[in-house]
Amino acid sequence: MNAELLRMLRRITPEEKEALDGQGNVQWSIYTNRPQHVVEHEKLLRNDKLITARKHARFIYFPPHRHNYVEFFYVLSGSITHRVEGKELVVSSGELLFMNQHTEHEILPCGEDDIAINLIIMPAFFEQVQEMVGEENILAEFMVNVLQREESVAQYLYFPVANDFCIQNLAENIVYSILRRQHNEERVLSISMGLLFLHLLNAAEQVRVSSENANSNMLILAVEKYIREEYRAGTLNELAQRTGYSVPALSRLIKKHTGTTFKELQTKQRMEQVISLLRDTDLSIGEIAFSVGYENKSFFYKRFQKEYNMNPGQARQKLRSNTF
Repeated sequence: MNAELLRMLRRITPEEKEALDGQGNVQWSIYTNRPQHVVEHEKLLRNDKLITARKHARFIYFPPHRHNYVEFFYVLSGSITHRVEGKELVVSSGELLFMNQHTEHEILPCGEDDIAINLIIMPAFFEQVQEMVGEENILAEFMVNVLQREESVAQYLYFPVANDFCIQNLAENIVYSILRRQHNEERVLSISMGLLFLHLLNAAEQVRVSSENANSNMLILAVEKYIREEYRAGTLNELAQRTGYSVPALSRLIKKHTGTTFKELQTKQRMEQVISLLRDTDLSIGEIAFSVGYENKSFFYKRFQKEYNMNPGQARQKLRSNTF
């Protein structure tokens, strides 16, 4: 935790002082001119900016409301309780919550040591970071939905990633850059946000999302990530423990959403690695088989023959003559 940043944010603001003096209601005039409790970026963001930061006001109950911008809520100290689309989320130190402009939520009063930052982000800001994130993942889908401004589609992404130092560092750098108004601020912020999202993709198995479809997408993302990293010795049992599903339930979901099984996905990843090693190394066939998780050389040959209708030696010749 950046000590200077935390010291800066611990100071009591005029809004918080009024709450401590006995007026614990939201001063809506700070946040909106609308009667429907829609917090407006026009009240919080300068006209020429796409992103800004504002400390969350402590000691105050924020009743159900929405925003006409994207909110990135990051807790630096303590914990803060949200009720988002009817679900209670306790966002603790080091954790992040993204909400698009259609998401209704309320925030319970928090204490002096519960410190959080709201990033107010205009949808156009994400055009600067979308290329870094890619398209085939839940974060990209979230951003596309934001950019398309689909009416009445509420989404949130909650990342309980308090133990991830890289994510903490990037989130705090973003906050610090905004509060200190550093040179080339928006360029720095777009790159930092892109890097933050890339690291969040590595925490896919931890994220909690707002819809069943998004949960399914995130689960498959976690499955694919696990198999890429653990293709050699990974097991369905271990993956089930990591994702919190029972083995039968996880097996059914993988089959439903990919059309295949965990074992078949693992075999495909192993074979892709075998092809790479045959093409790019001089390792023996036995060494390659063992390196990707096959201890039985005979079984490996049979599996490779079934996959490619040739043996590994023939495949190596074709790969090196560019006829594979």
